[in-house]
Amino acid sequence: TLWLHGINAVGVPGASSWREDDDAPHLADCERIYVVIEPDRGGDAVLDWIEDSSIRDRVWLVSLGEYKDASNLHVDDPDRFKERWAEALTKAEKWSDRQAAQRTLEAGEAFVRCADLAKFPSILDRFAVDLRSLGLIGEESNAKLLFLALVSRFFKNPISVAVKGPSSGGKSFLVETVLNFFPNSAFYALTAMSEHALAYSNEPLRHRFLIIYEASGMESDLQSYLIRTLLSEGHIRYETVEKTAEGMQPKLIEREGPTGLLVTTTAVRLHPENETRLLSLTVTDTTEQTQGILRAIADEATNGDIDGDNLPENKWHDLQTVLKAGEHRVVIPYAAQLIELIPPVAVRLRRDGKQIINLIRAHALLHQYTRTRDENGQIIANIEDYRAIYGLAASVIADGVEQTVPDS
Repeated sequence: TLWLHGINAVGVPGASSWREDDDAPHLADCERIYVVIEPDRGGDAVLDWIEDSSIRDRVWLVSLGEYKDASNLHVDDPDRFKERWAEALTKAEKWSDRQAAQRTLEAGEAFVRCADLAKFPSILDRFAVDLRSLGLIGEESNAKLLFLALVSRFFKNPISVAVKGPSSGGKSFLVETVLNFFPNSAFYALTAMSEHALAYSNEPLRHRFLIIYEASGMESDLQSYLIRTLLSEGHIRYETVEKTAEGMQPKLIEREGPTGLLVTTTAVRLHPENETRLLSLTVTDTTEQTQGILRAIADEATNGDIDGDNLPENKWHDLQTVLKAGEHRVVIPYAAQLIELIPPVAVRLRRDGKQIINLIRAHALLHQYTRTRDENGQIIANIEDYRAIYGLAASVIADGVEQTVPDS
């Protein structure tokens, strides 16, 4: 119908049929893209894929009122179609404006439900209490660092983590317990993936964590390369070839980040190129920890299973909704002094220094309702943010540079 009236148009056959890798490149040169939103569930499905598409910031949403699509508008009055179509375009709403308004509305409703948590002076202490109610024994520091890493998904460079320890050491349970405090939209969890999965998957990774249980599920050179690229560059550009009616043709696949990685492993060391990009956390492996876990098993057998859905009114998910719509810019007034005080004893500190800064930023972001703002609205990290991170991460950073310590 639009072609009949001389209007440039692309038809997507079905509200959920958009394929980012195949379809988005055709619109690369279009500065403004009008998308008709049908007044039914199909319209909701279109809004879902727009949010995860690279074209989203160039999209303007068009409503045709009572008419389902352009064809219905034409059939109603062919002679006035162009006039009515032009009028609909003038009333189009920019997708980013609609999204911002929707997030603000959702965040406002969520804040009402979690205000006491959002304004609590030490949110991680509240987190520790609820962790114990879910049956996690020990591992409080590791759990808090994992929590802050997941909060860092809103940053340009999220904090990626490797959770290490022996088989049956509780790595997976630690990760699964922490993930209870986050909505599914915050992460994408896998036990393993094929060599090309990261390039070909349609699962959105932007401002999200990729969780891989057991690093053996990402051992190939190509997987390691794609993961390193995603973590370092914030996106993947993978060129391959595919068979078409015109023969073998090149195809460029782009995966948008930034993305954080959380992986569990029994290995002491991962691929050396990946190791320095990850904060390494080792689960507690002591007789006292084992005894505590055995007692927890007995307690569960006595009192019944513990369900992650029993978190206090799910305020933790509401808090993440609030943070998603809130301010993500954080300034650290004392960053220069702090960096000067770190002895440059290992090359990997060049990356660990960024991890420390990002942990401080994540802690301040989490506590933004008890932090001051600068004239630009940015959150100002205070000394309490560093104090909390020092207590959690000092030994982890020290362990990470052990390569500079002589065997003696």
